[in-house]
Amino acid sequence: MIDIVWFFMRNESKPKSARRIIPLIHAVTLLAFILAFAFGCRPDEPSLSPATLSLKTRIQTNLDLFIPELAENIHKKRRKKITSILDSFYAQLNGPGASCPFSLALLDNHGVNITNRTQESFSGSQNYGNYQVVSNVLQKKRTFTSSLYLQSGGKVYIICVPLIGSEKLLGVIVIGIDSVFLRQSGITESQFMSMDFNSQATSTP
Repeated sequence: MIDIVWFFMRNESKPKSARRIIPLIHAVTLLAFILAFAFGCRPDEPSLSPATLSLKTRIQTNLDLFIPELAENIHKKRRKKITSILDSFYAQLNGPGASCPFSLALLDNHGVNITNRTQESFSGSQNYGNYQVVSNVLQKKRTFTSSLYLQSGGKVYIICVPLIGSEKLLGVIVIGIDSVFLRQSGITESQFMSMDFNSQATSTP
């Protein structure tokens, strides 16, 4: 802007040059105001409540710890190692105590349940690939949150994370969270859905 004003002042004794520069100054000034308005008035991302932020941190920490190793061993088809990682993942998520509000399910790259660490959220070799949330993960290779109703009539909230290795989709890890646990933690459904797990990588090179 300073260079343009200086150029205008230098050529103010030349009416034709000045007439060409004035619209340019106006255009640049208008563009600057538009950009300032657009970025200055952009709504902030929804802030997470302390309880929701604590849950997100707990989950993200475990994703960062286990997902890369899990994806690597799935890629290399190390079944015993995969089982060991899932056991550690499940124990770390739930922590000490009899209550286990978190469950895990490992799906293949078509959405079929391979194995799980849960009591009732997932069972057998059921194909979850037709579930919208799982389908989104398979197609977009991004993490999605959703909720499912169980056969028992209860409800579980889920986080579906793609397992990527050598730039290929290897499967999906599903973290289930008991609805009672969320309610007792003071976390609403909308707060749960607002958690974003796509800002950090959870895949192997």
